[in-house]
Amino acid sequence: MACARSQPGTAPEAAQTGRGETPSNRFEMRGRDAGWLGVVLPRQSLDLAPEIAGRVEQVYVREGDPVRRGQTVAVLDAAQDRQELAIAEVNLRAAEAEVSRSQLDLADAENRLSSRLAMPDAFPKEEIRRSEIQKQMAVANLDGARARAAAQQARLAQARDRASKAEIRASADGTVARRYVEPGALAGPGQPVVRLISDGRLIVRFAVSPEEARALRPAMPVRIGDGRLSAVIEWVAPEVDPPSGMVMLVAVLDPRVRLKPGSVVRVHPTKGA
Repeated sequence: MACARSQPGTAPEAAQTGRGETPSNRFEMRGRDAGWLGVVLPRQSLDLAPEIAGRVEQVYVREGDPVRRGQTVAVLDAAQDRQELAIAEVNLRAAEAEVSRSQLDLADAENRLSSRLAMPDAFPKEEIRRSEIQKQMAVANLDGARARAAAQQARLAQARDRASKAEIRASADGTVARRYVEPGALAGPGQPVVRLISDGRLIVRFAVSPEEARALRPAMPVRIGDGRLSAVIEWVAPEVDPPSGMVMLVAVLDPRVRLKPGSVVRVHPTKGA
């Protein structure tokens, strides 16, 4: 959390007020003289962690690398999951082949029965009845084959889901800010592997005294560092932060500003503010 500079004593302030200085005058003098300490932050940061526990097999990115949404940044050792996926694919192909055979058997049984029903006098009733039973059996076999194929499809989907969870993908465009682990380390839910910061504009979070906050408002420009960098106040907290007794503010940096997130800077009011 950004912390503000120390404030002058109350006695000199009272003397200055006696000479006609307003609180806004004193804010300008103090703010421009020393500024407020602030921290440069991304608008958004994301910690990417796997959905399942496992040993990290590979991390494909390093700090500073740009990534796109959906890009694989790391993968866990999922040899067993890949093996189960391969087995599920083979079993599904076998089940689909069984469905095809059952469809052919049903078509053959239907043709045989149709030919006998077309000339009922040419065939004994017993044979016609046998053909009807064969058709019913072929329908039942096809239904069973289709059910087994559906079950294999479900198992394959589960295997693919498990295998996909071994891949850690970026959920948004951004830049790698930190790489927490190396290949061989254990990771799991709640144990991030990589931290991303958004590619959006940077912000500066800083704190001022309640007296100074009264002279600050959204859309007011401020200077950063030696004054060559600029930002615009976006948000002023509506109340004092109890632990620090300060008012928190957020300023959005000019998009041309190139500062590293985490940098500590001084924020100054602009002239005439």
